[in-house]
Amino acid sequence: MNDDGMRKLEAGSIKLTSGYPDNKTDEEITLNLGANRHCGKFEVRCHAGNAGHLDVASDSVSVRVRQRIHREGKEELWGSLLVECKEQEDGSLVVEVVVFHPDWDEPVRIASIQSRSCDLSPATAALRCDLEHKQL
Repeated sequence: MNDDGMRKLEAGSIKLTSGYPDNKTDEEITLNLGANRHCGKFEVRCHAGNAGHLDVASDSVSVRVRQRIHREGKEELWGSLLVECKEQEDGSLVVEVVVFHPDWDEPVRIASIQSRSCDLSPATAALRCDLEHKQL
């Protein structure tokens, strides 16, 4: 990874517990790449039960959640939820939540949460929520 890539990745710590495969004891791995964890535009805190947790800050985030399903007599992991966080051209930040279903032709965006850009008046709402379902 080049220096630019290292600066873009702002990481906190990953804690692996004994429930995680190949770990005999609890241990914490700290990823410190010289970046302040709190200066990203988004912060992610993921707690995955016995597998551990992840706390990071970054300028963009994409998280996909997969879950086990039974379909046509088979078991598979289905990517059922996507959360994408990014900066728009106007400087506002947007978080979009998209749901996928094996019986649907298209995924459905169920939420879009947008923060105002720095250019807008403080009288403008800090967050705008669009909860209208939209096929993508």
